[in-house]
Amino acid sequence: MRAKQSRFHVPVKSELTHYLERRWLRRGLVEVYNPFMGTKVIPKLTYEEFRQLPDDGKRYELIGGEVHLTPAPHTKHQYVVHNLDIALSVYVQKSNLGEVWEAPLDVRLSEDTALQPDLVFVASRRLEIVREEFIAGAPDLVVEVLSASTAVHDRATKLPIYAEAGVPEFWLIDPQAKTLEVLRLQGKKYFVDATLAGDQVLTSNLFPGWQLPLRDLFDFRGRF
Repeated sequence: MRAKQSRFHVPVKSELTHYLERRWLRRGLVEVYNPFMGTKVIPKLTYEEFRQLPDDGKRYELIGGEVHLTPAPHTKHQYVVHNLDIALSVYVQKSNLGEVWEAPLDVRLSEDTALQPDLVFVASRRLEIVREEFIAGAPDLVVEVLSASTAVHDRATKLPIYAEAGVPEFWLIDPQAKTLEVLRLQGKKYFVDATLAGDQVLTSNLFPGWQLPLRDLFDFRGRF
């Protein structure tokens, strides 16, 4: 695990880093010091090993066996997730379309990768992938709400992971710009199906008859 001084990796000598060092040393594995980054590099984890890490109250993701730290979301982010969750969950439940889940919740996409999208939807026909502690496989929809500290990571790192895993629809929401991109999977790549802003309305073939005006999605209760 590379503990870089950024949002992506666990800081050097955090409680979690100490735990991982002790765990790997007991297994007789050697640590390597990186003088350029001032970090400890330890062997990569499987998802089962990742699940056994101590809970320190922070939000982590596992990407290619490496533990990534996700910062606490800001209030605009939370308003958007809350507004979308309420609007979508009520409709999905009423129409018996499936289930909507809000982070934090692991979505295990492979043996060494588990992400925590801000919102996920799993269709009724695929609810067997919903386990007691995580979602085991690609949801039918993932939603990521961008911020200044996560935008590059969400687009450059997480987007291709979702595509490779076969997530058919992906929404990228920017609370600052008040825009929403609908991306649909074609083969192993996403293509922009729609870019919404202003007075436009969000719809999706996943939710026939459902509509959400963007002004309701970006309702910050007059605070911003």
